[in-house]
Amino acid sequence: MSKKLVWHTEKRKVKDLIRYEKNPRILSPTQLEGLKRSLKKFDLAELPCINTDGTLVAGNQRVMVLSLLGREDEEIEVRVPNRPLSEKEFKDYLLTSNRSGASWDFEKLARDFDLDELLTAGFDSFDLSNIFDDNLEVDDDDIDLEKELKEAQKTDIKLGDKFSLGNHVLICGDSTKKETVTELVGSERIDLINIDFPYNIGVDYSAGLGGKQNYGGTINDKKSDAEYKEFLASILKNALEISKNDCHAFAWLDEKYLGTMQDVFKTVGIDFKRLCLWAKSQHNPTPKIAFNRAVELCMYGVRGKPYLSDKIKNLTEFQNKEISSGNRLIEDVLDMFQIWLVKRLPSSQYLHPTMKPPTLYEKSIRRCSKPGDAILDLTAGSGSLLVACESLKRRAFLAEIEPVFCQVIINRFKNISDEKVTKLN
Repeated sequence: MSKKLVWHTEKRKVKDLIRYEKNPRILSPTQLEGLKRSLKKFDLAELPCINTDGTLVAGNQRVMVLSLLGREDEEIEVRVPNRPLSEKEFKDYLLTSNRSGASWDFEKLARDFDLDELLTAGFDSFDLSNIFDDNLEVDDDDIDLEKELKEAQKTDIKLGDKFSLGNHVLICGDSTKKETVTELVGSERIDLINIDFPYNIGVDYSAGLGGKQNYGGTINDKKSDAEYKEFLASILKNALEISKNDCHAFAWLDEKYLGTMQDVFKTVGIDFKRLCLWAKSQHNPTPKIAFNRAVELCMYGVRGKPYLSDKIKNLTEFQNKEISSGNRLIEDVLDMFQIWLVKRLPSSQYLHPTMKPPTLYEKSIRRCSKPGDAILDLTAGSGSLLVACESLKRRAFLAEIEPVFCQVIINRFKNISDEKVTKLN
């Protein structure tokens, strides 16, 4: 157990104090001039705090301004702890002691502080949206696909196994069974459902699509229409039972089943809102049909009145805002549209027969959730949703019936994060 913290006052020269390089506080020109005036008039009324090595925990800006005023050789009083602060204690105190005054460098907060640290310091959902959604983006993970598929075949994962992957949870199980999804989330409740269903178009989940992979899957993708409808309904019903009363729902499907999915939405209590289209960079040739397939479809609906980002409320607001290089404003506007333009990889590079690139999930996640929200996929496949959630500071809850794909998900997570993977049962 750590020794109780006791603070005492010492004198140190201004020039000997070490500024914290990752300090996320910034001063506007107006705030800088105000702090100069305050120090000239009142001197140093609030004492800076330092760690035992002289690194400033609180008072970085005051010490910087003292230097600007030519007082580097002056001795000032500082508060010092009786023992070194741990990294967690250091960050916690730095954040909580600086909640008022000055402004935040959101890029540094997003890069150098995790979600739990910011929540502990008292940041609310509006703060977190500014910190993360304006400064983070999803990158498609760069992995050796053939190697990952080969390694995944050796898995010892079995049905019922449950894992924590950092802030995310994965279970190997049948999502048509209520006990599977209940075990997955425990007491947690879901904010956003985003399920990439098997399309029921005869995909061979063992042979794959690319000619090289042997995915190892055993899913029946040739159900009768009645069987498929029951399959969709049972999973969506289970998803809603573990979700908040106000939640978003996205369901990926083949166009053949548009009517079926609309019926299922109505049956389980999802209010259909939009049909979203993934406009792919490649098309699937269909010589015997008049038009080649160049989109994949995602049906969107809601239950209740869930959170919706209000970054941009309408195009009039957009036209009145300043746009500059590096500004996410244009992307915020595009997030409002139902057509999603995301590059599709060649099928030979896929880890799963109907794999989606992680970037495909970015718009729905930004628009329909906040940092820290819980997002659900009950047919998780290769886990692209988890990659997107990790990038955008959301928490993914995934269920996947195929052990080989569960192993792929774990392997992908290890490639993008230093967080531990822990078996929970």
